[in-house]
Amino acid sequence: MGAAILQFPVKEANTFDEAWKLRAGQMRKRGDGQDKTRKLWNKAAAKVGHARLLEALKRYLREEKEPTCGYPGLSVWLNGERWDHWLPDEAAVALIERPPYPQRPALIKALGEPFVVSYIDPAVIHPDGWITPATGYAKGKLVEKGRELKAAGLAGIRSKA
Repeated sequence: MGAAILQFPVKEANTFDEAWKLRAGQMRKRGDGQDKTRKLWNKAAAKVGHARLLEALKRYLREEKEPTCGYPGLSVWLNGERWDHWLPDEAAVALIERPPYPQRPALIKALGEPFVVSYIDPAVIHPDGWITPATGYAKGKLVEKGRELKAAGLAGIRSKA
């Protein structure tokens, strides 16, 4: 018999410090004690992973229009699990590194590159032209642009792959 191979889990890097720096310019600071917020970050990251949670925060800060009363504090965003709908779908994450789809140039022309990068690139584009959005929020954005999607050669939007 061969020697047994022991595998130890690789500890994921904690991304809290990067998140804390990101929130400094946009999110409210009132009530956002760093120690309290770090605990909330680690609790949320235990559910979805540090890298995915940080990506959700980046997407939120990049895409969400600032409310009239300003962005909530990071602790409020974490405690209310507001990060949940900013997480990309697992199926979409697995397919992010795939060859460019033929409709991309037409979509960039019609909708602009920031929209395509945020909502269409992370989605699953099926060979028959249907698109499955990465998140529920992205689905709402794509539904709003349904006419432009069809004009660019996509057949429609599917909820499930």
